[in-house]
Amino acid sequence: MKRLEQVIKPLLPASALATIVSARSERSLKAFLRNGGVPWSLGYDVYKRRLISEVIADEDVLERFRRDDVLPAGYGMGVDERCIEYPWLVAHLPDRSRVLLDAGSTLNHEFILDHPILRDRVIHIVTLAPEAQCFWDRGVSYLFHDLRDLPIRDEYYDAVVCLSTLEHVGCDNARYTHDASHREDRPDDCLRAVGELRRVLKPGGSLFLTVPFGAYRHFGSFQQFDREMLSRAVEAFGEALETEAFYRYTARGWERSTPEECRTCEYVEWITRDPWPDPLPVEPDRAAAARAVACLHLIRG
Repeated sequence: MKRLEQVIKPLLPASALATIVSARSERSLKAFLRNGGVPWSLGYDVYKRRLISEVIADEDVLERFRRDDVLPAGYGMGVDERCIEYPWLVAHLPDRSRVLLDAGSTLNHEFILDHPILRDRVIHIVTLAPEAQCFWDRGVSYLFHDLRDLPIRDEYYDAVVCLSTLEHVGCDNARYTHDASHREDRPDDCLRAVGELRRVLKPGGSLFLTVPFGAYRHFGSFQQFDREMLSRAVEAFGEALETEAFYRYTARGWERSTPEECRTCEYVEWITRDPWPDPLPVEPDRAAAARAVACLHLIRG
């Protein structure tokens, strides 16, 4: 879909392109629902994007994240952890944080950047390699660099967002960048990245950090954190923890949880393979990726 849009975008008025994209999305969404809502099948991305768009516009649900309260029954059934991470961030990002670093490019989506909480902010995105879509015309700046050695001066940002990215640092990222030099096996380097994220934060600035959580596993391209690894990351940051929240996926959907309840959670293993199996497996609980996620808000002193 992205390639088609890139080809026809210069040839059509914006309104006509929007109509084509919308119609294609509707068809894929109907196919997704008709085929039982299998995670990662045709239409899954459209379904997930619509769910998250609705949630981050729903003040009642955001307040539940803000207050660390129980989520609605059946929340995020069959949807990956992005349906937790984005509303958690939107619920907690301070208005005073005007200069923002996205460490990992998880905000690089139109439906996220369109949210009022991100408008009128200075947003810099750091990731290893260019992506198919970018929003330079909105004033978003891009830097293609390693989080372990940021070419940014000390104490520059009001807030740093690092959603489901830290677990990839020092691992085999060649599958994402198609660059053999990014094929590494240095999982402890994620702690170096935490130190760099702290360095570029202003005193009093916030780091919003999420990682897949549960039983420790190293999958090659990323690692799933356990309590010990998470504690090491907090120690590497070197400041007091402001808040932490844990969410667990079950056959009932995503639920507020505790580290103890999440400690045996397993990532959907076939997601880590390259290429994916065909046809796509369906987990008994319809999990899409992580079965638990840790969300940490750290403040630099």
